[in-house]
Amino acid sequence: MAGGILSVTSRILIVDMLAKRIPTSLITGMVVLHAERVSPTSIEAFILRIYRQENQDGFLKAFSSHAEHLASGNTTLQTVMGQLRLRTVDIWPRFHQSIDRDLGQHRADVIELHQPPTPSMRAIQSAIVECLEATLAEVRRSKLAEEVDEFSVESVMHRAFDVTVRRQLDPVWHRLAPSTKQLVADLGTLRTVLHYLISYDAVSFHTYLETILATNAGEPGRQRQSAWLLSDASNIVFREAQRRVWHETSEGTTELTLEEPPKWKLLLDVLDEVEQEVHLRPSPILIMTDAERTSAQLRSFLSSADEDEEHPGRPVMAATFAEYLQWKQSVQAFQRTKETPGADEALSEALQRKSARSSALKRRRIRGGMAMPVHTHGDAAPQNLPELPPDAPRAQPWELKSDEPEETLEDYFGLVDLGNIVVIHTYRGEEDDSLLQELRPRYVIMYDPSPSFVRQVEVYRTIHRAEVQVYFMLYTDSVEEQMYLAQLRREKDAFERLIRQKATMAIPLTVDGKPEEDADQRMLRNLSSRVAGGSQTLQPPSVVVDMREFRSSLPSLLHAAGMRVIPCTLQVGDYVIASDMCVERKSLTDLVQSLNSGRLYTQCEAMSIHYQHPILLIEFDQDRAFTLEALGEAKHAKTITARTSATELDVQSKLVLLTLSFPRLRLIWSSSPYATAEIFSDLKQNHDEPDAGAAAAIGMDDDVVGEHTFHLTPVDMLRAMPGVTAKNYVYLTNHVESIQALCAMPLAAIQELIGSEPGKKLHAFLHAAAT
Repeated sequence: MAGGILSVTSRILIVDMLAKRIPTSLITGMVVLHAERVSPTSIEAFILRIYRQENQDGFLKAFSSHAEHLASGNTTLQTVMGQLRLRTVDIWPRFHQSIDRDLGQHRADVIELHQPPTPSMRAIQSAIVECLEATLAEVRRSKLAEEVDEFSVESVMHRAFDVTVRRQLDPVWHRLAPSTKQLVADLGTLRTVLHYLISYDAVSFHTYLETILATNAGEPGRQRQSAWLLSDASNIVFREAQRRVWHETSEGTTELTLEEPPKWKLLLDVLDEVEQEVHLRPSPILIMTDAERTSAQLRSFLSSADEDEEHPGRPVMAATFAEYLQWKQSVQAFQRTKETPGADEALSEALQRKSARSSALKRRRIRGGMAMPVHTHGDAAPQNLPELPPDAPRAQPWELKSDEPEETLEDYFGLVDLGNIVVIHTYRGEEDDSLLQELRPRYVIMYDPSPSFVRQVEVYRTIHRAEVQVYFMLYTDSVEEQMYLAQLRREKDAFERLIRQKATMAIPLTVDGKPEEDADQRMLRNLSSRVAGGSQTLQPPSVVVDMREFRSSLPSLLHAAGMRVIPCTLQVGDYVIASDMCVERKSLTDLVQSLNSGRLYTQCEAMSIHYQHPILLIEFDQDRAFTLEALGEAKHAKTITARTSATELDVQSKLVLLTLSFPRLRLIWSSSPYATAEIFSDLKQNHDEPDAGAAAAIGMDDDVVGEHTFHLTPVDMLRAMPGVTAKNYVYLTNHVESIQALCAMPLAAIQELIGSEPGKKLHAFLHAAAT
């Protein structure tokens, strides 16, 4: 080994360490970034465990910039220190004397621009806060009083609120009443509405509110509607949101309002001021936003701003309102078609064709290189909605130029002087450091506030001794200002808690100076003594693990239980724990998706062919209830339509059918990855150790060397076609020269190779009419 510095992801590193491709004993040291992610079940903890087992002399350094996560997150400072096997922690807050002295010498010039929100925005904000307070009061009166007693309006506004509340309620989520679950969901919805109020334009915000109404309006199977929609405050929200788009005149007609975000006019004023100084000292201008949607809309606004000083964003708002009218037409057409008997299948095909056409149009070349939604001109606008006047601006800079000759592209593309550009970028955490290093901007406009980016600008200015002028835009007396100040308070409080934890923290150490294992790890370590009837084994028990399974925590826990983990690319199964025993592991969400797609049937078929003891392991999350009642909360439930039958959703019935199809298949229910490690230890008793080479060869045809005998791209295309499985694709590759030859084969020839039903599916797919 010639030495050097290697930057590698955790999953690749752990596989190379287990396969002995990296001499762990020769590693000089290891640096861990994002130390807050290290937990007892993380891959990083797995890597550090192997590193310290084989290397006692190498150094270890860990860094983290997320003090709040370490102070009150799921992994506390003491837990992270124990997993890192470190005893010393250095805390460097912004208010530290040394940091304040260094950064204070080259402080950036910050100009705070406080923009008052419009009266309608103030009214909507007050109404949403009132709905939040009423919903929180209902939650406190429910059975969740103890779990959410510390919740307040300020805590609900936090970005991580949804994750925090679900983490606290997951153990008892299946026991909650539907009304209580709806209250928790309403808190997340109201938080989103409050955030969209300051980040969306008036038309987009009104559209989002209408989607909420449509979701709660007589949905089949819905047990309870959101209570906040029935309050007087919600009437204010919807009424004022509509007035920002259009209003009724005294004559009884409707007139467009198209209220523009107040920050747009402020942004133009800032750019005018900066352009006067840029002529003397050219420098790129950097505009930072909080979301990609905001960045795209600002690009549209700046590229098509009107000369009208009162309404500079009229072209963008007109284009957005045209999109809204088209959306209303599509919703009404969907409702009319849905009410037509027997039109479900036709509607589905129509929507697929429309989606395909839209995708094709989006790939057409657009002048200016900007993403523009495709508008299809339909009938007249829906009733009771104002129409755009004929002379209204229609966002001309985004017109499609599909018939433009290729030679004209040279007029739009070329080298651009960095001193004459305006870059609009979204906050991306640590990637923003590279952005500042590359652009070296002198003017930075923070369209949305971000405390972390302020720190990055301070460090950038101090390192490069560069002159940076920062324009800080903020809505006065708004939820945006409250959230920013709350972020600053949370950051300061987190550092203070970490300092107190450091003073009182006690990490238990063993005789050799290593941190002591916790109770779960001691239990897993003791499992190895139970192998072979309790006798001492000369070699640790082995488990062959598929490469893709290293995304989960189970391989780490198997290693902690004293087993030898052998990474390998398996064609059949996820784990081979004995020469005749194979395990396919499924989480709850993956189980439902595999049952619905039929993939699990193919996997069980392959295991039954090649192994005497095929096993389907259904593993639950450790922090969630050990019950199937949580299926309704799985991610796949979002895609389930109202016409989906109950039989298709009955997982237990499908599992019964699976066991009837494969009598030798055994089902194992595991409450957590820790329980799975113990189950594997019990299953390995009195069984031979697996052979990694033999396990990798299973599922591959003996007549061929492997997939690399053929070109990978056509093989991947073939395996993705209907009727082609992991078993029969080998026969097709051996007997058919190419994809073109396969398309020319008759139905009888295909059925002779792969069977009647699979051949019929494949032939129908190859000869289906293009839509």
